[in-house]
Amino acid sequence: MSAGQNATHIAAHNRAVVLDVVRRDGPVTRSALTTRTALTAQTVSNIAARLLADGLVRETGAAVRETGAAVRETGAAVRETGAAVRVAGPVAGRRLELAPDGRFAVGVHLDPAQVSVVLLDLAGGLVAEQHLGAADVDDPSSTLDAMAGAVDHLVTSARIDRARVAGIGVAAPGPIERDRAALGAPVQLASWSGVPIAAELAERTGFPVRIEKDVVASALAEWWTARSTEDLVSVYLGHGVGAGIVVGGEVVRGSTGNAGEFGGIPVHAHGGWTELWEACQPLQQVRRGVAAGLLAPVAEDPASVRAAFERLCALPAARPLLAEAGAALGSALVHVVELLDVQRVVVGGSAALAGGATLLDGLHARLFERLGSRRAPAVAFTALGEDVVARGAACAVLLTSAPAGPVVPAVRQVRTGGPARPRDIAHPW
Repeated sequence: MSAGQNATHIAAHNRAVVLDVVRRDGPVTRSALTTRTALTAQTVSNIAARLLADGLVRETGAAVRETGAAVRETGAAVRETGAAVRVAGPVAGRRLELAPDGRFAVGVHLDPAQVSVVLLDLAGGLVAEQHLGAADVDDPSSTLDAMAGAVDHLVTSARIDRARVAGIGVAAPGPIERDRAALGAPVQLASWSGVPIAAELAERTGFPVRIEKDVVASALAEWWTARSTEDLVSVYLGHGVGAGIVVGGEVVRGSTGNAGEFGGIPVHAHGGWTELWEACQPLQQVRRGVAAGLLAPVAEDPASVRAAFERLCALPAARPLLAEAGAALGSALVHVVELLDVQRVVVGGSAALAGGATLLDGLHARLFERLGSRRAPAVAFTALGEDVVARGAACAVLLTSAPAGPVVPAVRQVRTGGPARPRDIAHPW
C-alpha cells in the first residue's frame, strides 16, 4: 500500500492506507499512523474515527507514552506541535487494531477442474470453505447456481450478518473483460464466454460481485496475508500457468486486468526448445506419461486430466518429468525476476502442489544456476494451500473495505473492439 495523500478526492485511498497499516502492524497508535502513512494528524484522527464507527477497527490496550520531535502522548491528553489538533481523554493513548469480524468477503475460484468457494474475515483468515468439483463447461447456469448455494451455505452456517459481507470476488482463467464483469474467450470454458458472471451471481445472492484473473488473485492473496510488504512473484500452475506480480505494494493487473501471462516464454525442456506452457502444463505432462507407459490413456476433460496428473506425480518414475517442469518454470522466471528485481517467489496451484518438492527443487536449482546465490530469490510453496486463488478473490473485495459494486440486472454481454484471443487447455495464454 502506498503512502497516503491529503487531497479530498482520494479520501477512499487514504482510508485504505490507514486500514492497511492497522491490519499489518496493529495494535498501533494514531501518532504512529501519522508517521507511517505521511498523513496529517487531523486526517488520521478523522479516518480512525470513521473506521471505529464502521466497526473495521477497535481500540485496545492501556494508555501509552511516546516521545518524539512532533508528538508527546500521555493517558490524559495529547498535544501535537505543528498541527491544529488537540485530543483529550484516555482514547488518545490507546492503540488501534483490526476488527477481523468487522467485514467478511466470499471468494470463488472458477477453475475448469475444481470450483472452490471460501469465506474470509477482514484479516484474511479462513472462516469456511466448500469445494464444488469441476465446472460445467457447457452449462454455466448450473455452476452459477451451485456457487450461489455455496455462498448462502457458508454465510448462514457461520452465522454472519449479511450486512457485514462486503461482496463476492470471482477469480477465473483469462482473458477477463475490461469491466471485470465477464470472461472473454477462454476456450476451456467456451460456453462461459460473454456470460455476465458478476451480474448473474449478484442476482442469485444479493451481494455485489467483481471478477479477477486467477493469477492476479493468487498474488493478491499472498500479499494480503503476509506481514511483509516486499515485492513478490506468485507463480500459479494449475490447469494452466501464469504469474501474478506485486510491486511497490500494488498488485499488477495491467491495462485490461489480464496481466500475468508468461506461458509463451521459450524454454529448453524435455530434450528441446518449447514454450513454457507445453513444458509444465498438466495435460502435456499426462500425455508424456501416457507416451512413456506410466499412465493408461485418459479422457482429456479438465477433471480427468487433473486426476491423471495427480496419479502421475505419485509415481517415482515420473520424477524426471516433474523436475523438467520445475526447471522450465525456473528458466522463465529468471527473466521475470531480473526484469522486476524481486527477491521473493511463491509457488501455488493444484498442479504445483501435486508436483511437490521435486518440482520446487527443479525450479530453485534453475534460478540458482542462472542467477547465482546472491541474486536468486527466496522460493517457497504457498502457505495458503490450493484455495490461494479463491482467497485472493475474496481479498480483492476486502481491499476496498466496501461493496465491490452495484447489483445490476443480468444480461449477456456483447464484445466490442474485435475478437478475444482464443485460449484452450493445450494453449492457455
